[in-house]
Amino acid sequence: MLVRKASVMILLLSIFTLSKAQEIILKPEIEKKINLKTEKVKVGEVVEYQTFPAVVTQDPTLSYAVSSPVEGIAERVYVKLGDQVKRGQVLLTVYSPTIASLQANIEMAKVKLQTAKQVLEREENLYKEEVIPFARYQAAKIEYERSLGEYQALKKALSSYGEVKGNSIILRSKVNGFVADIKVINGNPVNVGEELMRVHSHERLWVIAQVPFEITKDLKIGQKVIVISPLNKEIFGTLSLISREIDPKTRRNDIRIVVNNVENSLKPNLFVNVKLPLKSTSGVLVPLKAVFQEKDKYYCFVKSGNKVILREVKIAEKVGDFYKVVSGLKEGEEVITDGLIFLKTKAFGGAEE
Repeated sequence: MLVRKASVMILLLSIFTLSKAQEIILKPEIEKKINLKTEKVKVGEVVEYQTFPAVVTQDPTLSYAVSSPVEGIAERVYVKLGDQVKRGQVLLTVYSPTIASLQANIEMAKVKLQTAKQVLEREENLYKEEVIPFARYQAAKIEYERSLGEYQALKKALSSYGEVKGNSIILRSKVNGFVADIKVINGNPVNVGEELMRVHSHERLWVIAQVPFEITKDLKIGQKVIVISPLNKEIFGTLSLISREIDPKTRRNDIRIVVNNVENSLKPNLFVNVKLPLKSTSGVLVPLKAVFQEKDKYYCFVKSGNKVILREVKIAEKVGDFYKVVSGLKEGEEVITDGLIFLKTKAFGGAEE
């Protein structure tokens, strides 16, 4: 009797083993009904990320104070607080008595130069005809060169003030941005170097995140980092700074990511997330949802035509949304990712997904 029971058990075990290696034939209507989906096994590299909260701040290097290089009066202010401005746009003009005086001196120097030139040309002709001595010609030449030097020095002094039109200085925006602060109105007196307004640019912003030290030690300055906006848009930035100090309250490191805000997706003080790479691996990769565990073994279903084959696989590690496979699969094979409940029921007799 015991021998008979043992024989039955061996027979059942052999049937169960064969069922695991079985091929399941799928009719098109069944495949559609169970919403069967597949993905191809690939060979490549996959990176695992971890997400951390962060906040957007202004890049202080793109905040510009607008000031006048000369004393004067605000002749006309062309912008208002909050206005969007473009690089090169006129912000205001400043009338300056200093510029007016310099312009008058330039005009006088110009007349003096023209007169000296005429005298030199006349003296040169007389000297060539031997009507006057060389000393007289030389004196005219020296006077011309002195007048030319004075004129050029005055012109250079004028150009040192920047863009000048008439007796006024023209002040333009250095960046595309907006007027963040304005301290002057038409008719106000203007002092040298006094901040008249401030223009911020959000073409480039900083993203500050606090991350554990054990993660920062593997980060490298210059590497790409993914910033996720509240609208779930991914924006690539560059890691530019890893703080040299640990925050005493959070016991974390500050890191700074520089982001080119091309589509104006980010704004200062906005809360975002950053995705930092933790580890990467390369090899034969299969999606996590294609693999399931039965007891101490891992399996997946491989689709070949209208057949689905149960396949045991050896897993090396999990990285992101993939498993790295050591054996059991090869590149290009199609594995089932959706519809596993039905297939597992067929293969294992009611195992849950």
